[in-house]
Amino acid sequence: MMRLQDLRRIGLTEGEIKVYGALLDLGECTKTRLAKESGIAPSNIYDVTNRLLEKGVISKVEKNGVAHFSPANPRNLLDFLETRGKEIEEEKDFVKSLLPTLLLKFSESREKVNVEVFQGWNGMNTVFADLLGECGKGDTCVVFGASKGESEEQADRFFLRYSKLRAEKGIRTQIIFNEELRKRRKRIEFFLKSKSYQVRFLQQSTPAEIMVYKNKSCIIILAKEPLVIRVTSQEVSESFRQYFETLWNVAKQ
Repeated sequence: MMRLQDLRRIGLTEGEIKVYGALLDLGECTKTRLAKESGIAPSNIYDVTNRLLEKGVISKVEKNGVAHFSPANPRNLLDFLETRGKEIEEEKDFVKSLLPTLLLKFSESREKVNVEVFQGWNGMNTVFADLLGECGKGDTCVVFGASKGESEEQADRFFLRYSKLRAEKGIRTQIIFNEELRKRRKRIEFFLKSKSYQVRFLQQSTPAEIMVYKNKSCIIILAKEPLVIRVTSQEVSESFRQYFETLWNVAKQ
């Protein structure tokens, strides 16, 4: 059974529901009696009834200079919702028109966020999901210092999943693996066969790998509980890309 309190779901406030409920019980009445029966302060009853009148939920007539209020036909609630729906559509169109400016401001504000830290495999998921969201077909991601990590099997499953998703989106990726991974076919076989990936190896053993996409540089430490330090900065990402190019030129296929 519906309660009047459920009208909050269509946008009526607590005070509006009290006034509307009182009018349903009383029928026609004056502002003074309405304030008393609804429990709304006399100083506020004017504002509440005005809002209900605008929504078409109640009606008002003047008798001998005194305002009398009555509940409107409950079917008017449907008219109110239809009007609200149109207003919402207009507001959506308005927000869409503002989106380019808002997104630019959002981007500028994010540039101010220098460093973020993500912990565990859930943190890794967050970072790689962001990569997929930020990058599209033709974008390039570079990785160097890729190692087996301490949780090898979990790392294999994780990187294979996201690597396939990157390839499906058409994101081009260049990876410099630590030489130790050349024999770990389970980890690297997909990269060697996929046209979306270019792979080289370097004789090094680093505890962390660097992944760069867009203006974000991620330092990934593959401990049992991974740790990712993400730096958002165009200058930093360009610096890491230059360093990557230097290593790429000396790495072996």
